[in-house]
Amino acid sequence: MNLSLSDDQLLIRDAAENFLADVSDSAAVRRHMAGEHGFDGGIWQRLAAELGWCAIPIREAHGGLGLGPVEMAVLLEAMGRRLFCAPYFSTVCLAATLIAETGSDDSMAGPLAAIAEGRVRFGVTMPDPDWRAAAEAVQADLVGDDWRLEGTIAQVVDGASADTLLLLARTGDAGFGLFAVPRKADGVAVSELSTWDSTRRFARVHVDGAAAERIDDPQRVDGFVRALALARLYLAAESLGGAQQCLNLTVEYVAQRKQFGRTIASFQAVKHRCADMMVKVEALRSLVAGAAALAAGDADAAELARECAAAGQLAADTYFWCAQEAVQLHGGVGFTWEYDPQLYFKRAQAASHWLGTAEHGREVIAASLLADAPPPQVASVRAAGGDEVFRDEIAAWLHDHLDGRFAELRHRGGPGDEEAFPALRKEWERELAAGGWTCVGWPKDAGGRGLSIAQQVIFHEEYARAGGPGRMGHIGEGLIGPTLIAFGSDAQKKRFLPEIVAGREYWAQGYSEPNAGSDLANVQTRTEQQADGSWQVSGQKIWTSLAHESEWIFVLARCEPGSKGSKGLIFLLLPLDQPGIEIRPIRQMSGGSEFNEVFFDKAVAAAEHVVGKPGDGWKVAMGLLEAERGVSTLGQQMHFAYEFELVVNAMRARGRDRDAALRQRLAQAWCGLRVMRYNALRMLADGGALGLKREALIYKYYWSNWHRELGKLGVDALGAPGDVISDDPAIRPLQQLFFFSRADTIYAGTNEIQLNLIAERGLGMPREVRPAPEAK
Repeated sequence: MNLSLSDDQLLIRDAAENFLADVSDSAAVRRHMAGEHGFDGGIWQRLAAELGWCAIPIREAHGGLGLGPVEMAVLLEAMGRRLFCAPYFSTVCLAATLIAETGSDDSMAGPLAAIAEGRVRFGVTMPDPDWRAAAEAVQADLVGDDWRLEGTIAQVVDGASADTLLLLARTGDAGFGLFAVPRKADGVAVSELSTWDSTRRFARVHVDGAAAERIDDPQRVDGFVRALALARLYLAAESLGGAQQCLNLTVEYVAQRKQFGRTIASFQAVKHRCADMMVKVEALRSLVAGAAALAAGDADAAELARECAAAGQLAADTYFWCAQEAVQLHGGVGFTWEYDPQLYFKRAQAASHWLGTAEHGREVIAASLLADAPPPQVASVRAAGGDEVFRDEIAAWLHDHLDGRFAELRHRGGPGDEEAFPALRKEWERELAAGGWTCVGWPKDAGGRGLSIAQQVIFHEEYARAGGPGRMGHIGEGLIGPTLIAFGSDAQKKRFLPEIVAGREYWAQGYSEPNAGSDLANVQTRTEQQADGSWQVSGQKIWTSLAHESEWIFVLARCEPGSKGSKGLIFLLLPLDQPGIEIRPIRQMSGGSEFNEVFFDKAVAAAEHVVGKPGDGWKVAMGLLEAERGVSTLGQQMHFAYEFELVVNAMRARGRDRDAALRQRLAQAWCGLRVMRYNALRMLADGGALGLKREALIYKYYWSNWHRELGKLGVDALGAPGDVISDDPAIRPLQQLFFFSRADTIYAGTNEIQLNLIAERGLGMPREVRPAPEAK
């Protein structure tokens, strides 16, 4: 699944942003809100005739452009950002979608052609929470050859300005149908409603024996499911644009507003709240992009409904969160009529009830998850596409080899369980190597398999799906290996890469120090070069995973006396089995000890084991951290999916699947899995170059907090039995998940550090004030 926008899609995005900047700035929005119809008819004709926006989702056979959900999502995001006042959502997103998905061949041709040309505007029943519920307000009876409608619809979007009303109504066969009625027809009374959000108009519609044309084909019932899913996707895209604009307005304002002698953007409390907004916006962006790509493919109705319900519920929560934060961070002016946050706040609140609430969306998801076995997030990965021949190859190999003496390794050795079977897991690494399944993403000239990004994704998915154990060689394969490929000398590559590929040497990471915490550049470990060119290292590293099972460690140390921060650092490779190195285990709250302290007392690194040059240590270290966010994240997510299944099974086994609060949390957890998958695909969309891409900046913060919440959900699903130490395979893994996930938001940069990075690098907010260097 490719989540990159094509050149044509980028053109649509750029044209939309330029056009809307001209016709839908703040002043224009306020004029349209106060106008009689709530929009400018001239602008409507321009977007239909000049830009072709009304024709985007309509098939060419009906006079449209034959584009799809991705293009619609791109356009709706731009509209949402500008609060574009026009009957586009009612006419194109709702009416055209409903007609195309449910109409008969005879009934759809005329209306779709008229929509594509901009000749007709529709007012449409807004489903709450679905079409069947909306149909309950109106009765449709067949009188002779004519349909007659009777009833009152409380809210019809754009009903007062529409040419035609598209209404849902009950039919005599206990079903429901879709009916078109001219707004000015006999028996139709329309009363415009005065609503807090005037950027989208609603009307009360009463029909009293009004003659109507039935549009839907009774044989296309599933079309209503797809139509609702697409409507939720389009609303989510629109809400994404609104949430992004709330963030933009806020960052711009806090950069200008001064308090206590400096801009309030420099206060950490403000930075963190803005960063939290960005995390939520980018998470929603990933889910909208993924759902749109899925909708553009051949997903079945149930899968699409679940995915778009996920996007809808997240959009409702994200938009409201960002709008309320915009009001708060604007301070007093945020509460005034003159500033724009109030406009977005009102739209966010109104939109939270359209097409079903977030709570309803999560209940839909929970019902689906708890009805299926296994939960659908695992089955749907294969449906995402890719090289199916290669997928079958790795799946078959794992099935054949993860057996016999290796069978007990299935799903073992992951986070919180890394002390499990270390010797056997090292044997497994050599088994993988013999099959050519280590270092699959490395280039062939480095000893790897040279797989494409898509194939690497498949490998990691299938490995996790098969229950492949936690990789003992992860730090070598995923961190130091790519670093040596990028920065190492030919001699270093020749010496170390083959041993990593073969599963014969294991590595530990020597970054963190006791008094530095997340301040990676606060390096106190020091090294001095000796007469023979070697380096003597003295100091201490901490939180060193599996150091006691490793042969080598890479160490960031200070090589220039008097240097501070990221200056004067060196990146060294040291054998752990030597005088001057002591490894001490650190017992964690869960009782395990996979972390260690490593003490160096004049330990030696050979002259040829400096990566890069002395003084370039920070550059090399940063390159390594970028490698940490690569393709293997997809495998990590598949392990998360396995843990999620354990939670689902625990809820079912203990009757907690009927607990309304737990069902909501379960649905949110599943949505988080989808966010992480699509976010990772966005990260990797251009071949894996991460840089300062927002989706890469948020990733660690997002997954660590999600995982921690999953751990809490797991023990809450267990209930009281979860408080008793157990070896039961249905209980113990969830206990390990609960305790070990407490560390996720601490190691590799605490939440607080991550939020600083997100604010500074993602939003361009002021850096934290650094203390002046100590006088010597």
